[in-house]
Amino acid sequence: MSANDHTQAPPVPPRSGFVLMVATMALLFSLVAVLAVAFRMQNSNSTVPAHYGSTMMNGSTVHGPASMMGAGTGTGGGAGVETVDVVIKSDEEHARRGPEGTWHDAFLPASFTVRPGATVKVTFHNYDEGEHTFTSMPLGLNFKIPGGSARHPKSTTFTFRAPDHRGTFLWYCAMPCDPWAMSHVGYMRGYVTVA
Repeated sequence: MSANDHTQAPPVPPRSGFVLMVATMALLFSLVAVLAVAFRMQNSNSTVPAHYGSTMMNGSTVHGPASMMGAGTGTGGGAGVETVDVVIKSDEEHARRGPEGTWHDAFLPASFTVRPGATVKVTFHNYDEGEHTFTSMPLGLNFKIPGGSARHPKSTTFTFRAPDHRGTFLWYCAMPCDPWAMSHVGYMRGYVTVA
């Protein structure tokens, strides 16, 4: 047999350790991201990211983002206590009509104004059987509101400290309900204005 009679496979280039490491890291980061999203979707009692401070969902004081809150612990910093009452109703309970004339789920009122640094005590009266949330990443809030009924609304109260600076902060309901209302301000989303 001559040397030309042998067929050899082309040489395989050596695998780069760096490429393998980068591919492994990308896979791990993707897996962590998917798990984080799945956990947040499944656990509505999860807290907001660490840079938003600690958030408690059990009706007690909620401390917002450390960058907004100063050194206080939710006491209002001398700005006083402000109370807000919000009614939650479904489309079947004629919460609020949309511009097309159809009834939609809504928080009533969906927007309210508070003073800078105030302790804000919000009481929700939920006439809807479904659960809702009052979620605002800029304020570091993700409060779960239990369902009630038209005959026996569920009242739930939570307290948070308004930022020390003026601004307008979007909130929304993160629980799936009326898709149209969830995407429109004045229904299942609104603003907390600090002025």
